[in-house]
Amino acid sequence: MGIRKTSIAIFFVVILTISISNHNVSAVTVIEKATPPPCLFLCNGFPLNNFACWRDCGLKGYYDGRCGGNPSRCCCRN
Repeated sequence: MGIRKTSIAIFFVVILTISISNHNVSAVTVIEKATPPPCLFLCNGFPLNNFACWRDCGLKGYYDGRCGGNPSRCCCRN
């Protein structure tokens, strides 16, 4: 019976310690806010303009560029 009382007392001490300990946790966001790709100039959507758009975006350091949207604009992508 003495071991049972000791075990219960230790259990309650552990629960009490956990309940009064400070649980303030600071959360930091790890997801960056999405930003729309930069659109450089108007284009009419023809394949030739897609090539020109791709080239201009490449010169500015982007991976790709396409004509799209309404009105049609050359938008760069990484």
